Amino acid sequence: MSSKRPIRQALLAAAALLAAGTAQAAPEIQQWTTDNGARVLFVRAPEIPMVDARVTFDAGAARDGGHPGIARMVSNLLMSGTDRLDADALAQAIEREGAEVSTGSARDMAWVEMRSLTGEEHLPEIADTVAAIVARPAFPEAEVARVRDQQLTAIEEQAQSPGSIARDRLWSALYGEHPYAHDPLGSPDSLERIGRAALGDFHGRYYVAANANVAIVGDIDRARAERLAATLVGGLPRGEAAPALPPVPRLEEDVTIREPFPSTQAHVLIGRPAVERGYADWPALYVANHVLGGGGFTSRLFSEVREQRGLVYSIYSYVSPMAASGPFVVGLQTRGDQAEKALSIVREQLAGFAGSGPTAAEVEDAVKNIVGGFPLQVDSNGEISSYLSMMRLLRPAHGLPAPLPRGRAGRPAPTPRARHSARSSASARASP
Repeated sequence: MSSKRPIRQALLAAAALLAAGTAQAAPEIQQWTTDNGARVLFVRAPEIPMVDARVTFDAGAARDGGHPGIARMVSNLLMSGTDRLDADALAQAIEREGAEVSTGSARDMAWVEMRSLTGEEHLPEIADTVAAIVARPAFPEAEVARVRDQQLTAIEEQAQSPGSIARDRLWSALYGEHPYAHDPLGSPDSLERIGRAALGDFHGRYYVAANANVAIVGDIDRARAERLAATLVGGLPRGEAAPALPPVPRLEEDVTIREPFPSTQAHVLIGRPAVERGYADWPALYVANHVLGGGGFTSRLFSEVREQRGLVYSIYSYVSPMAASGPFVVGLQTRGDQAEKALSIVREQLAGFAGSGPTAAEVEDAVKNIVGGFPLQVDSNGEISSYLSMMRLLRPAHGLPAPLPRGRAGRPAPTPRARHSARSSASARASP
């Protein structure tokens, strides 16, 4: 019998168990398209009189082009004033309604999110404010200079961090000339060349309805959700969706990055491009990584390299599916004089896992841990809206995956291990 067959059987069984475990108390996901072409996902959550909404654009650092860092600058500047309100007046308008509004960006996406009470005396006002933030940013010169300085400072701080240096070297080595290769913060040279005109051009190209997805979760009905979505993105031109990213070049072998710490510590990363969003065997791969290094204290790598041999301070693995092939990474921190020995053991474990896969007991234990911990990742409207955004933005050509489990209704009591797994998985799933 092929050595690969037990692996596939075990992981297919794991995928089936995951599907059964997460199907309980699943909320209905409604979807539609606004008149100007934005895609909307909506989940009604009547438990509390709040609504969370997130407008996501395919406008992350992968769209920087010849201006590395511009996507992050645009995202950071959205809250710095609109055509009618300066930064202070904007903050006061949000505070007056008792709402929360924030922006962010990563390699694959940029977003604006809001949380508000659902009363008619609050929600329409804050929706209008967010609509102005999304569609009509002013990019004042003074704020552009401030945000540029912030990113330059962040670059300087990263240059003093061995972990950050190792991460940037890994992404550069994995992705070469691909848009994923560069740091989303940009570089000092590129940031100095970015002015208001370039910022406006980037916003005008990528912050358009056809390139937007809206996720809404909260205590409102379908009719109000439709009005909210129309308000949030109604001021955007239809525009065009961003083109597909180029494929990631295939690597013949893993990339290993060693970054020594100024004292006696070393950061070691091993990685290669792995899978895109929508990968058919993602549930099985997720379980496999949980067994290998994604399950924290329960993982093989932790047991073999830290617990049994004491060779590392920390060790983990993660798979980050992205619009193009996201990375599989094993990371560890160790004493500099133990780095090669630790790396040798890690490679032995990787080879053994690739050859034999997880045991049936490991798979069963991992599935129980994941299913028990997953509701902790979707126990708020904001977390659910974040998941909805990723579903639609990064799976535009696919149907939606299985419904999400409702966070509070009918969820199993989480164990301490499940809580640890939830924290580990939450940090691993964040888009780089």
